[in-house]
Amino acid sequence: MPVSLERLIAEVEPNVITDALTRECIQVVGADPDTSADKLKRMRFSEVEALAFSFRSISVINNLNGLSLLSKLQLDNNQILVIANLGHLSSLTWLDLSFNKIAKIEGLDKLTHTGRPWPPSGAPPCERLPAAAALAGRGLDRVDVQRHSFSPSHTAGNNSLSAMDNVMYLRQFKQLRLVNLAGNPLCKGHDYRSYVLSHVKGLTYLDYRRVAAPEVSAAVEQHQDEMIEIGEREEQALGEERAAAEKATHEALMKEANLDGAEALADVMVREDPEWQRLVQVPGLTDPWNDIRDKFNVATDEFKVLILDSHTRKKSEHREWLAAVRGLMEERDGAAKAALGSYEKLKKRTIRAMQDNAADTDVRSLVLGPKVRLMSLKDELLDIEMEAVEQLAALLQEFDRNYSEIADANKGQYNAHFTQVRDLQNMFLNQVSTLAITLYEKYNQENSDLDSLPEEARQLLQDKDGLLNALQTSHDAHMAKIDGLEDRLTSTELRRANELTSGNVVWAHKRNRDRITEIINYVERNVVELDELAGEEEAGEG
Repeated sequence: MPVSLERLIAEVEPNVITDALTRECIQVVGADPDTSADKLKRMRFSEVEALAFSFRSISVINNLNGLSLLSKLQLDNNQILVIANLGHLSSLTWLDLSFNKIAKIEGLDKLTHTGRPWPPSGAPPCERLPAAAALAGRGLDRVDVQRHSFSPSHTAGNNSLSAMDNVMYLRQFKQLRLVNLAGNPLCKGHDYRSYVLSHVKGLTYLDYRRVAAPEVSAAVEQHQDEMIEIGEREEQALGEERAAAEKATHEALMKEANLDGAEALADVMVREDPEWQRLVQVPGLTDPWNDIRDKFNVATDEFKVLILDSHTRKKSEHREWLAAVRGLMEERDGAAKAALGSYEKLKKRTIRAMQDNAADTDVRSLVLGPKVRLMSLKDELLDIEMEAVEQLAALLQEFDRNYSEIADANKGQYNAHFTQVRDLQNMFLNQVSTLAITLYEKYNQENSDLDSLPEEARQLLQDKDGLLNALQTSHDAHMAKIDGLEDRLTSTELRRANELTSGNVVWAHKRNRDRITEIINYVERNVVELDELAGEEEAGEG
């Protein structure tokens, strides 16, 4: 088959994607030909939904910036070797990479958009394609990697895909409905079609052939052993993903409730203890820690229940305060709107009367009524605002009092908990110190098995003062972690309470200043408007 001139040029002169080229390649579905050229010149990249870079000699995918609404991207008939720089195109549902030099499907993992149909609503029905084209699923809607492009779907035809791993790559796209790999080397395998149908779930079309349910069942049965293994791996991965998500959610809650670090304190104390690794070398010396650690966990669980309960009460208190403020503002705004509406109606009646005015009507006396009402309106609006300020101040004071009580109670809970933790740490020091003396005496008797111990253990057991000093250093390190966490949590609790209450006050003051400014500007604007109306009428009479 003869090769087209465009194809020959594309092979010889590699090109790059520039802003100018991007604008030239914008596609507008259903646009009026008479106005489309002007529309393309004015269209912002953030509004573009379709681009066609076909036969543009492009060798590298890049510079596709600011295309937040791009859903259809045609890059067929170019010199592209690698699929890259597409992950930020969150709206992409249709990707055409046919007639390139691609050897591996990759670079699509971040296309997690749920997908939206192409063409957009309003396009002629004949242009619509089956839902979810080839690389679709989590993002792309269609994947077409065929040799001969005969549909406006995503294509990567006439490429060099040879490994079945490319098929497995597509499995992650759960909404994938159409795949076209025709013309690639991997299609020559005797079990190619059954492999794709068994490994990529939910396909409606494969290589532009309708997929029948019995065909899928037969394919899954043919590759049953491998599919069972894949299913088990995916189930394990899904479990790990859920566990990670639950852990992240839990950690976020702990941080939000100001419990960050409380659960891990015991582990951190041991992990960052400069003497712990030496002490555990001495047989049985750190055994009391197991019991102390259990008590740590019980105390921490009880502490968490208390703080999480107060966290819930703080959130509830804040929600109730916001609802009360919202109700107050709606009530006051309603009163202000009613007053403004009354004045606006009077002003409109005055303007109509002036328009219908007989030559002998006194214009100044006619405008005087709205002016007097405007001054009384100003006082009325300021009174409404003053009432709002007073009522809001009362709400602020009540919220400050209630929220501060919860924060102060939390401070007491922090103090009680960390006092309990210190007591446990002191208990551990007493137990381990007594045990250390016993072990020192045991291993310094004749015929002891001291020599069979690790070197660090022998050094500690041969030096009583050194052993006790190591225990004291370990204890001091533990206490420093306890003190540090208590200080951080307590200071964070008070800081957050102060920031919230002071932030509310700042907001209230700003709201009041803005409202006063609005009232003054409104009155001044209407005074000028009324003066201009009176002046225009008098000038007309003159």
